[in-house]
Amino acid sequence: MIGEYGRKPSERTHAIASQFSACGIKCGVAADLALEHWRKLVWNIPFNGLSILAGGIDTAAILADAALYRAMLALMDEVIDAANKCEHTLERAAAREQSTLTEDMGRYKPSTLLDWKAGKPLEIEAIWGEPLRRAAAAGANTPRLELVYALLKHLDECRQRARPSTIPC
Repeated sequence: MIGEYGRKPSERTHAIASQFSACGIKCGVAADLALEHWRKLVWNIPFNGLSILAGGIDTAAILADAALYRAMLALMDEVIDAANKCEHTLERAAAREQSTLTEDMGRYKPSTLLDWKAGKPLEIEAIWGEPLRRAAAAGANTPRLELVYALLKHLDECRQRARPSTIPC
């Protein structure tokens, strides 16, 4: 999915999407790129976060555990509320759609989990921090997102500090 930041897609954007399609790469054009970013966060925030916080598990394990499944849905609902508070109309059905798509994927390890296992820094600010700040500025209530952000940020910072000296937090 491609689009243009802060404006509607131009002819150029459609031409680029056509080039991708001509090369066999499925590509759509978003009328509202920010809305599509929030839609993607409906999946990224819970699955990337819970996969690490639950001990390095895949999406199938999250879906199979009743408590994690409820946490996933609650996080999805918070992201949808945040998007709507930020004036990007995202329907409630987006959570169920993302859950169904994930069930169809089978065992999948989110990219942030792969980064974590490889010892790479996490995309804390891009995936959790910035959406949280925007949600707060718009007046959204996001206690679960705040908790996931704080925990992941702490884990990542501890690991980065511990690496050179091997002293744990």
